[in-house]
Amino acid sequence: MIPSRAMSPRRARVAALLLPLLVAGPGRGEIVDRIVATIDGEPITAFELKRYAGERGADRLQEGRLLDALITDKLLDKEVAALGIAARDEEIDRYIEEIKLRNGMDGERFREALGAQGLTVTTYRARVKAEIEKSQLVNREIRQRVNVSPQEIERYYKAHLADYATSERVRVRDIFFSVGSGADEAEIAHIRAKAEEVRQLARDGRDFASLARQFSEGPGAEKGGEIGTFARGQMEQALEDAAFRLKAGEVSEPIQTVAGFHLLRAEEDIAAGHKSLDEVRDTIRDALYNEALEARFQQWLSRDLRERH
Repeated sequence: MIPSRAMSPRRARVAALLLPLLVAGPGRGEIVDRIVATIDGEPITAFELKRYAGERGADRLQEGRLLDALITDKLLDKEVAALGIAARDEEIDRYIEEIKLRNGMDGERFREALGAQGLTVTTYRARVKAEIEKSQLVNREIRQRVNVSPQEIERYYKAHLADYATSERVRVRDIFFSVGSGADEAEIAHIRAKAEEVRQLARDGRDFASLARQFSEGPGAEKGGEIGTFARGQMEQALEDAAFRLKAGEVSEPIQTVAGFHLLRAEEDIAAGHKSLDEVRDTIRDALYNEALEARFQQWLSRDLRERH
């Protein structure tokens, strides 16, 4: 056991206590409720820790991690009170309405869902109020002090360029001619001939997008046959083979699949390479910001809050 003189006075106030609290009883000591930590001289008991775990569905979390989370919550509560931060009723109402909307609940179903968790609307509002206030505290103390510069984003991009590699892709349009499951050979031949006729119209200079709107029975017909950009492995094999053989502007011969016939037109051949910095800038900024935010939060929590209490 570490002697108390080896601990700083501030840290000692948040130190976990190793011995249970005993009271005198008839003939022997009796454990009333084990104290697991103190904050500013206020005890945190094992019972309180167990209740905290149950309320958050964290019964299987290791006691050390659970205690750390409870201490963090209490420190944030103290800081909120010290700074006079208070969530307004309209903020709480708006938060709860968003929860109800997101889960498709009316007032009655919302109350039933709370009741199933042993909560009332009043106790839930109190929890929401506390969470909003903690969020405002973190925003005030941390978020406004975290910034990601353009230079940091560019350095990250260059250092992780392999993460943004792209394979060869092709952007295509499709005119689809459906073949029913019970079609006989004559019907199939007729549909193939129709596809050949439309292909010839395209080769003669007719706009492929207009032909798709007129003849295609596929899902992209209203968009002029535009079905997207594909890498290898993302299309049915027969369609993939044809699409990657085409040069931009070329139209394939009718390609037969289980569902029918397809005419593909390659709109753009995209060589393998890397996503540009502009394409991933926001993603990188968010990742770096969240990383810096977490680091700043842990620093603030361990260096500022815990040392003050």
